[in-house]
Amino acid sequence: MQKIDLLIKNGLVLDFEQKTEVKDVAIDDGKIIAVGKDLKNYDPLKVIEAQNKIVVPGFANTHTHAGMSYFKGLADDLPLMKWLTKFIWPTEKAFLSPKFVYDAALIGCAEMVKNGITIFNDMYFFGEQTAKAAEKVGIRAILGEGVLDAPVANYQKADEIFSYIKKMNEKFKEHELIDFAIAPHAIYTCGKENLIKAKDLAEKLDLLLHIHLSETRQEVEDCIKKHGMRPAQYLNSFGFFEGKVIAAHAIWLDEKEQEILANNDVSIAINTSSNLKLASGFDSFKSYIDHNVNLSIATDSVASNNNLSIIEEMSLTAKLQKVLNDDPTVLPAKQMVKIATLDGAKALDKSAYLGSIQIGKKADLILVDIDNIESQPLYDPFSHLVYSLSSEQIKDVIINGKMIMENRKLLNVDENELIEKARYYHDRIEKFTSS
Repeated sequence: MQKIDLLIKNGLVLDFEQKTEVKDVAIDDGKIIAVGKDLKNYDPLKVIEAQNKIVVPGFANTHTHAGMSYFKGLADDLPLMKWLTKFIWPTEKAFLSPKFVYDAALIGCAEMVKNGITIFNDMYFFGEQTAKAAEKVGIRAILGEGVLDAPVANYQKADEIFSYIKKMNEKFKEHELIDFAIAPHAIYTCGKENLIKAKDLAEKLDLLLHIHLSETRQEVEDCIKKHGMRPAQYLNSFGFFEGKVIAAHAIWLDEKEQEILANNDVSIAINTSSNLKLASGFDSFKSYIDHNVNLSIATDSVASNNNLSIIEEMSLTAKLQKVLNDDPTVLPAKQMVKIATLDGAKALDKSAYLGSIQIGKKADLILVDIDNIESQPLYDPFSHLVYSLSSEQIKDVIINGKMIMENRKLLNVDENELIEKARYYHDRIEKFTSS
């Protein structure tokens, strides 16, 4: 018998191509090595009995700001620019440091795992600290170091940020869980010169380019006034989309812009909860799908969401799109789950080894409990994931073949310590904002 690391037995294994059935999943050296019924030729170090559980590919959260986790609930019920300029940016200026970002990212990564997220695509500062936090928790991370024209938390000039990105890319390029990316914040915070520098460096190092795009109507109107064209047209005019690009939000694109993104294989990170809460707006993604734009799901930060539940994002997005299009067939449950998993992996240029339960792919899996009143009866597991369940039913999380959460308990960090640290920062931040 072949010795292996882990065997998941009798789970309802989600499959996008074939019928979802009860099967076993054999895992060794971080990879899925077999999927089938009653696998007997393996001698596992650990067995997970997954009867009455759905085995799901880990969720991809394609746009986050993990280092903002201590700003959850700090400033709600405000428009985007007031929220940023009056509350978030002043608080960041007062508090951001390597230690603050590490601690905030640690609880952010922990919260993501508890929501079944196995990889996240981040945009913030002090990326090395978020890398260390992700490494400790055991979650995959793509860390986009924020680029702005103005001084930021850790650097005075954009060129210093580019140097830092090169250094971090070199340091982590062989890491199993951590990748770096380049994240010019937006067209209204980055001028053309730094946008081109970001694009050129991303192409040179073969890194993901991650940007906020067309998040508000005001951004579009300002771009037309300043450049005589819409945001996606403006970026396309100097070749910004030539590399690997993911655009966060992108809710104010006309059809011509959708064609530009589709022709350049640019993916979109949908942030439905954040967009609704900030009243940034929303668009019908049916047109995006018709134009073959790859969609993925994201939470944004907990400062604007205020949670990290991909299940909640799937449900809200699917329902909103149905009513926007006056069509209940838009974004059916299976497609919605695929957007949150395989299409998310595609958006992050990782679909070759993430996003589905197939032999040879990385063992990034979540086990969802259906042995409860809320889950019965079950006719369609895709439907349940989108319309019936909550993150509380996610019991186990496996990343790179390792157990990261077992029966809702995080294995690599002390949850009580995370809670106490959050309370410590809460007291300091509240004192600052009230003074």
